[in-house]
Amino acid sequence: MTTRRAFLQSTRVVAGGLVVAPLGCAGLPIIDPLDAHRDRVVLGLFPSSRLSTPEEAVHRTLEQVDLDWLRAGDSVFIKVASNSANTHPATTSPTAVRAMCKALFDRGAGRVVVGDQCGVMSARLARGETQDQRWRSTQSVMESNGLLRAIVDGGAEPHFFDDHGFDAGYFPATLPSGSSWRRPPHIPRIVKEVDHIVYLPRLSSHVLTGYTHGHKIAVGWMRDDTRHEMHSDAGNIYEKYTELNYCDEIASRLRLVVTLAEEVLCEGGPDGGSIACADPRIVLASSHLANHDAVSVGLLTWVQQNLPRTRDTGGVPYGAWATASNTVFLGIVEAQTGIPWTSDGAGLPLPYWAHDYGGGIESDRALSRAYELLGGVPRGIDVVLAGDEPPPSLRGHLEQLLPVDL
Repeated sequence: MTTRRAFLQSTRVVAGGLVVAPLGCAGLPIIDPLDAHRDRVVLGLFPSSRLSTPEEAVHRTLEQVDLDWLRAGDSVFIKVASNSANTHPATTSPTAVRAMCKALFDRGAGRVVVGDQCGVMSARLARGETQDQRWRSTQSVMESNGLLRAIVDGGAEPHFFDDHGFDAGYFPATLPSGSSWRRPPHIPRIVKEVDHIVYLPRLSSHVLTGYTHGHKIAVGWMRDDTRHEMHSDAGNIYEKYTELNYCDEIASRLRLVVTLAEEVLCEGGPDGGSIACADPRIVLASSHLANHDAVSVGLLTWVQQNLPRTRDTGGVPYGAWATASNTVFLGIVEAQTGIPWTSDGAGLPLPYWAHDYGGGIESDRALSRAYELLGGVPRGIDVVLAGDEPPPSLRGHLEQLLPVDL
């Protein structure tokens, strides 16, 4: 296994977990965390044989998480990943939805809303000459993949972005300076109507971007034409979806990112591919989106290298054919849905290249952009352990990737 110590050095152990440090990346300064407690990542590993219910894994991990941002009566939007009608791990685990809803209500939330807009291969809302054009709906997709039932079971309010109108349902996001977008991306109005946002991503590979974790979940916020710009003006596709998470409206409300992996989509994705069973169940939680994803990438690459595949639902691997796959995708969407897919000023699709996300932050374009927006990479990420100790193979993998001195 290739070592990353050329740009990652000097780690130390702490009680109850470990500190990953520093995460130095070429061209980016190393910074001290603004709030070491909030910036830490909780890693929970829970064998299914010792769980009374799957939700217990999430609840036990959240015991280590600071939720003091939530006040009685506050409203919370839970953003899930519901790209298609395929079940977990192609979507957020319904278990995570039920557990997160319960945790929020138990702590006094007055309104919990859960939603998304699925991928353009599954449903679309587009502008028409005289009225909006629709093809299928996110609601029907969530009925099929189990997320709608989980929302209802959790006592929350389902919210589907494509039900609220192309113009009326969206507004232009306020992007960070130096953005990669040609024009402001449009995101759902529900963002401005809630006090807090919680992300519930999944642990999965992705044919076009390598993996789809916390930052990538932002694609679900995008209006139809915004998504087209990201895919067509694709030279900075990684930077585009990353930057959206740091727009004023989302960044000022995003409080927590929680991933529950009962299964992991190892190759292919986002909807099909080779799948591994995660046992122990993996839970990752942090108030810091970039730190969450830095650790989640380490977990994904460990699973890809170490866990046997239990089934294969078919998919195209990520790599040298990323641009070709993206170009084909642009054509298939319009052909399948019968609705033109365009964005202002769009020309011929621009090429992009696969990034070596398994090589660490230095070669992960999404994480590099995230830490650039945050002012630099942290001097250390405090990883707090919940549940079982990591197996030796995972410890060894993290030592080389991050590294971790155990």
